[in-house]
Amino acid sequence: MMNFNYETQHQQALTDYLAQRPGTLSLRGVEGYLFALICSPDGIEPEQWLSELTVNDEALEEHTVFAFLALHHHISEQVFSGQFSLPVQADSVWAEKQQWSQGFLLASQHYYERLMSAASVSQELHQALQMATEQLAFFSLQEQQVAQFCQQSGQDMAAFCAEQLALANDFAQGYAALIEQVALASGLYNE
Repeated sequence: MMNFNYETQHQQALTDYLAQRPGTLSLRGVEGYLFALICSPDGIEPEQWLSELTVNDEALEEHTVFAFLALHHHISEQVFSGQFSLPVQADSVWAEKQQWSQGFLLASQHYYERLMSAASVSQELHQALQMATEQLAFFSLQEQQVAQFCQQSGQDMAAFCAEQLALANDFAQGYAALIEQVALASGLYNE
């Protein structure tokens, strides 16, 4: 039986692999991507997302595949146990938060656009999906945009960003359930 426990060596293996592979996301980007993928109403095979995340690496080594699978399993367990939180902290550098949000947007855009254009979904569910997705994507903004907004509105940027991260974590807790609800209401999915 394969062991898919996500451990420090998996994290290091992925960090090293991604740093050496041009065109790939960072580890934080991969984490955001996998979160969105796990919440997706589409059944996506590991071969497909591995190919996308590795930029079609034909020489992908087995230990790297296992590290990706362990991370996917780790995030899945968190999502479906209702214990998921973004892998960044309020005091994390902006780039880490931005990479997570950008990875999330990359994987969620396919089903988000399809669900948002489904006429059979209620306005209330459309608004909930839009608000949750925008909050999870908040840190994809440029840091200077947020700094400028905080300066113009007289808010402390650190406090504002901590509040945005807390909101993102709240939305992340129920994002998979929201996607499922909207997907079923859309009539595009049976189960």
